Amino acid sequence: MSPMATEPNLLYLGTEDGLRVLRAEPTGLERVGRSLDENAVRDVSVHPSDPREALIGCGLRGRGLHRTTDAGRTVETLGFEDEWVWGVERDPIDPETVYVGTEPPMLYRSTDGGATVDPFEGIDDLPSRPDWTFFHDPFRAGHVHGIAIHPDRPDRLFAGVEHGALLYTHDGGERWHEALVGRDLHRIAIDPADPDRVFAGTGAGLYRSEDAGDSWESVADLAGAYVHGVVFDPDRPNRAYVYADRDGEPVFRSANRGESWRPVGDGLPAAGPADTLRTLPDDPARLVYAGETDDGTSRLYASDDAGDSWHRLDGTFPKIWRLEVAPATV
Repeated sequence: MSPMATEPNLLYLGTEDGLRVLRAEPTGLERVGRSLDENAVRDVSVHPSDPREALIGCGLRGRGLHRTTDAGRTVETLGFEDEWVWGVERDPIDPETVYVGTEPPMLYRSTDGGATVDPFEGIDDLPSRPDWTFFHDPFRAGHVHGIAIHPDRPDRLFAGVEHGALLYTHDGGERWHEALVGRDLHRIAIDPADPDRVFAGTGAGLYRSEDAGDSWESVADLAGAYVHGVVFDPDRPNRAYVYADRDGEPVFRSANRGESWRPVGDGLPAAGPADTLRTLPDDPARLVYAGETDDGTSRLYASDDAGDSWHRLDGTFPKIWRLEVAPATV
């Protein structure tokens, strides 16, 4: 069984102690880049045309929005030196349009790859805004992350506030709406085959909307679970995965577009409140996952069979908060 797919990939690991970038070959893992030591990396967005370029958000321990153009060997700081950056997402049509979620809670848009940004000021006018909160000094204000956009409807934008509400717009940010008020929002995912079908991972389970965010229902199989990641298989519209923070069976799979879920990968360790489950670009039936050990470090695991079985890859890393995978085409 090969440790990863037959084609090489770059693994971007956002850790408690900076960014790590690995090159995954069929024969094993090679360390490529390391930067932003002593910063907790909260999100990573890889450029779709150049896997060496990525935007990195740091927060809680460390701050700012950063960019690498050499797969993590070096970085430059683009801004937000006084804020925690929890969410970074590129527009699926125009990768130079970038969305940034921060604490204090705000969502920003850039049209020049993150060099300059403008806030969506309407977010501050939402009724639940005074009640958004997070438990950590100095802000204790809640943060915006889990940003999601569908390529067929880029005028729709979704994001979550931990803790506070799900935010969404249907007109590119002219008007903002809120849903799931009072929930602990983590990650938002849109069905690639249906832009009206949206999933939200929360601290109290998985929720589903069939009308682009206007109404929501709890998904029974994951009710009460601490859901922190939702991933769709881009080649198989009916297949999706969820990560829930529980030891032994933290990964769930659906074969019917999220209607029902069952656990897979018996024996995997949980990852805590992290987003570390991804499909591989060249073969989405193969998965990579980072789980946490008893001493607080993380290890990588791979599956060649859509999560039915897993094997551990070499290496131990600082606690991994975010994992992104890109084809190593250059």
